[in-house]
Amino acid sequence: MTYLIIERTATAIAVSRFLRQRGELVFQGEENREVATDSELPDLLGELVPPAAADARVIWALPFSQLFSRELDMELRDRRKLREILPIELRGETALESDELVFDGLPLASDAVLALWGRKHDLATAIRIGTEAGAEPEAVTASPLHWQLLLPDADRTGTVALCDGTALAVYRDGEPLFFRPLPGGVDEIDRTLASLEIGKGITIDRLYLHGALAPSDMPAAGTTPIAPLPLTGALAAAFGDDEATARRRAGAWALAEALHADTIISFRSGDLAYTKGRERLKRQLRLPAILALLLLVLLAADSGLRYTLVKRDLASLNASIGAIYHELFPTRKKSVDEVAELRAEIRKLGAASARSAVLDTMKKLAEAKGNDISGLYEVEIDGSQLRVKGDARSAQAVSDFKNRLAGFVSGTELGPITSKPDGSVTFSIRGSIKEAGQ
Repeated sequence: MTYLIIERTATAIAVSRFLRQRGELVFQGEENREVATDSELPDLLGELVPPAAADARVIWALPFSQLFSRELDMELRDRRKLREILPIELRGETALESDELVFDGLPLASDAVLALWGRKHDLATAIRIGTEAGAEPEAVTASPLHWQLLLPDADRTGTVALCDGTALAVYRDGEPLFFRPLPGGVDEIDRTLASLEIGKGITIDRLYLHGALAPSDMPAAGTTPIAPLPLTGALAAAFGDDEATARRRAGAWALAEALHADTIISFRSGDLAYTKGRERLKRQLRLPAILALLLLVLLAADSGLRYTLVKRDLASLNASIGAIYHELFPTRKKSVDEVAELRAEIRKLGAASARSAVLDTMKKLAEAKGNDISGLYEVEIDGSQLRVKGDARSAQAVSDFKNRLAGFVSGTELGPITSKPDGSVTFSIRGSIKEAGQ
């Protein structure tokens, strides 16, 4: 992703390009032009903006002196809520009506809030110029509001000031504390530091210079140590060994980092809200959304197919159960629940009852039957009483069957034996089922 930072000053315009690769910003180059009037900006910016800017994330940085600010005693830290509350809080206290202004807020280390606002007309003009040049800004802001990203890790304790000759920012333990434009240039730095110490009791431990400033460009600031901005970490890596360019374009680097981290102070809200990003995101999400929809359709089709197959299997199983039921109970014309009735009949057979030996008796009858008994067509068990009717090949086969029953039936009595035309006989036997252990 390419980041394009357009910085406007009173007399010039600068365009810096950064490329994010492997998680870090890398400086790609810069273009600077002197500009006398705003009417020159559109044509000049058209020359400076590269053709690939349509796919870049663009920031327009205004001079801090073009914005308005005021410290308010508010402990609110949520910037989204600040943008909603500040127009009401400052109604009647600004030169223009709140509807003609755009607000944002920056929480300060002093438990106060720096209220920021700009003229909607000026901001809309900057947006229009960038858009006409093919580089619509995603954010319109001011560089000093993001200089905390320039602080070296070793200087995130104490009170440190940063200055580029156009504005001065003070940080306490890495948190924003004080901001002031310097319309008079470096000559105002000493007076600003003195007024901070006298009026607010703030003593600056160190003052770092960047932008076009060098320590030799400014007068002595009392006893405050002055040094060029240290180049460490990601800031140093972005510019390689070019320390001069790193300090000159440090503010642009901080803006690109703030935009990437989504912490940038931006006046593109309300009527001036940035919508191109949403449209680009919609285009990027269109294909994943279509693929997700197709996946849902396939999942629904798969679920429907599975449901149909399971329903068909259940219907086949129910038909099989019905066939078994009617085979077992041919005299029953209609059943309410064939499965439940089968379960009830199995329970009646004594599978789960300690008192009943029906299944065991039936098994022993089948084992004693042998090959000479053609079949048992009626078996009646009433408590311990057993009565059996069946067909046999001969009277001798019936007698042998009676003897085999003696192992588990006592007091067997042989009923009448009736001969059939084919030579076989029918018979009946009754007796008492022996208890276990007899």
